[in-house]
Amino acid sequence: MVTQTRKMNKKPSERAREQAPPERRPRGHTLAPAHLGEAGSVVMLVLIILGLAVFIAGVAMIASGFTMGGRFTGTTPPPNVDELGRGQVFGGIGLLLLGALQAGSALALLGEVRGARRFCMLVAVGSAVLGVAGVIVVMTQEVTTPLLPGALAVATVIYAASAIILARPHR
Repeated sequence: MVTQTRKMNKKPSERAREQAPPERRPRGHTLAPAHLGEAGSVVMLVLIILGLAVFIAGVAMIASGFTMGGRFTGTTPPPNVDELGRGQVFGGIGLLLLGALQAGSALALLGEVRGARRFCMLVAVGSAVLGVAGVIVVMTQEVTTPLLPGALAVATVIYAASAIILARPHR
């Protein structure tokens, strides 16, 4: 007479449950996209906000460069008044493009565009390098307030931290 073991007495669905790997616990209730994780979504939000701020600063610099001649009302403007605002206009265009690149790369990261994480990281690294250069340039000026170099230094640290967070693989 054949004796049956305990395993044989179980229903097939119970045996399959014992052999299957344990189920993963569902994620907590978070608003962060699954492909980014918590830290990646914070970086994305920060880059969008900083990108918009840089974009607005670029618009302000362009407007300031175009209206340079109007600042000399009541006095005789210098002969090269057209050239005085040219640097601000070109710098503003650069900031405009950088801000659009920052916000656009973060939005591409949110949209799960292929290669967007690496591109966003490279944009953050480039912004950090430009921030270091900006801090050095502003600190070498004779007339300066501590507000501008401090703000540039904080933004540079944020860009560098963002690049580090984006460089590590998602867990």
